[in-house]
Amino acid sequence: MKATASISIDRPVDEVFDFVTNVENMPSWVSGVSGARMVSKAMEKGARYVLDYVAGWRSSEVEIEVVDYERPRVFASRISRGPFDYEGRMELAGDSTSTSITNIIEDDPDSGASQIAAWVFGPLVRGARRRRMERELETLRKVIGSSRSDDSPIER
Repeated sequence: MKATASISIDRPVDEVFDFVTNVENMPSWVSGVSGARMVSKAMEKGARYVLDYVAGWRSSEVEIEVVDYERPRVFASRISRGPFDYEGRMELAGDSTSTSITNIIEDDPDSGASQIAAWVFGPLVRGARRRRMERELETLRKVIGSSRSDDSPIER
């Protein structure tokens, strides 16, 4: 199942990219993420990081692999170890004053019952997922806007 959400942020594309690819920032704007840490030494294609993820009553440690990294335009990842399949891609475009972000998430139902539920309830689930992604991007816009003054750099 695939869902997409987009937003514009009044910050330079380099700063926004650096913020979203710093895993330590993820708990401040990604729903369900309570902690995050790098496994690899540097953020690049092939890098791995771990998220502490809470969904409902269940808490899981999820290992993510970066599958595409083109600073400052593309950041894509997939779960390499965790309770569900997931692929995400952020595409950024902009200049020294503004950034547009498109977030694309795709996951596959992992059981026969999940596949049937996805087929029956797919439009509702996609809509709910898209609204969640829109809230996350709005939170990202607020966090980036409040994380610094106009003349101070965002930490990488």
